[in-house]
Amino acid sequence: MARRHLDYNVFEAAVARMVPLYRKGHRVIVSFSSGKDSTVCLEVCRIAAELTNRLPVEVMMRDEEILFPGSFEYAERVMRRPDVVFHWLVAHQPIVNVANRANPYYWVFDPELKPEQWMRPMPPWAVEIPNKNILDLVTVARFPPPPGKKLYNVIGLRASESLARNLAIHSQKGYLTAPGKNGDIGARPIYDWGDGDVWKAIADNGWDYNRAYDAFMRMGMKKRDLRIAPVAMIAKSWRQLQMASKIWPRWYDRLSERLPGVRQVAMFGLRALQPLHRPNESWQETFYRECINEAPQWIAQRATLAMKTRLRAHAAHSSEPFPDVHSCHNCGVQPASWKELAIYLYQGDPFSLRNPGLPYVEPEFFRPGSGTWGGKPTW
Repeated sequence: MARRHLDYNVFEAAVARMVPLYRKGHRVIVSFSSGKDSTVCLEVCRIAAELTNRLPVEVMMRDEEILFPGSFEYAERVMRRPDVVFHWLVAHQPIVNVANRANPYYWVFDPELKPEQWMRPMPPWAVEIPNKNILDLVTVARFPPPPGKKLYNVIGLRASESLARNLAIHSQKGYLTAPGKNGDIGARPIYDWGDGDVWKAIADNGWDYNRAYDAFMRMGMKKRDLRIAPVAMIAKSWRQLQMASKIWPRWYDRLSERLPGVRQVAMFGLRALQPLHRPNESWQETFYRECINEAPQWIAQRATLAMKTRLRAHAAHSSEPFPDVHSCHNCGVQPASWKELAIYLYQGDPFSLRNPGLPYVEPEFFRPGSGTWGGKPTW
């Protein structure tokens, strides 16, 4: 679909999208993460609420326990603002730690640990909730709208961040989503902003923001790579971890104790998260050694299942052996080679992001009594 250019800028468009929601008296909750996108969503909603005499703005944040220094300090500054009502939630949910092959999850403010083992104390103003899935945070049950009105969940999702997000927004045909299972409607007022638009709005208006971004910028990180999210959830975080070890060495030492494997990732980079392919060794041999024979049991089981599934699918359309390095184009679905199997299964892929045919690894598997994701898993 071709882009359609309007006669006003994205800032004006974002405010114009939120004004009708406030004017009609709907309940609007801003999902806040302390990142740059949720920052501009907060400020856009504040402007819209002020224009319609609907202040204060309601903000919801789920505390993840571990973010880069400066993140929760910024969240506390937002919480103290007179034009904001802040809902600070703690779910004790598991989050992926890609650096730990033995157990891919750590639990937020883990009740099985001593409080001094947490990265920071749990805030006394936080409200503990049982919901583990991020989609169950902003619900009609938790944030009931006025009679005859709707509940809107404002999300800082932008189409420029990835092709998948771009397609998701186009499929919804606008900045509003269909009502979710919990009765909320997603609102994405900055969906057409670029990174430059975000930082220009912050700079031009003198808005407060997370100062962790400044530290990473001074270390030479490019604007498009700046992310504030759980620090060990994806393999791409390794570069930020390396920088963080130099910027905040005491915080990093504490993090290394809290999350096993993080120190190795910061030392060796992406290589610490990939299988070791030895000289004169086929990728099939690498897969068997790294993902089955020498892997933790839960990874070996998933790797075996993934291997059988892919070999069966390949044999259905080809009499050739499963390729070692180059993907089979006729398979249609990755992984389609022994190399891809080894790389994708080395960490176990607990959320089945790279191996859609595998079942999700439920929290219950590693900690009996901790429950299940209740559908598609998400941190």
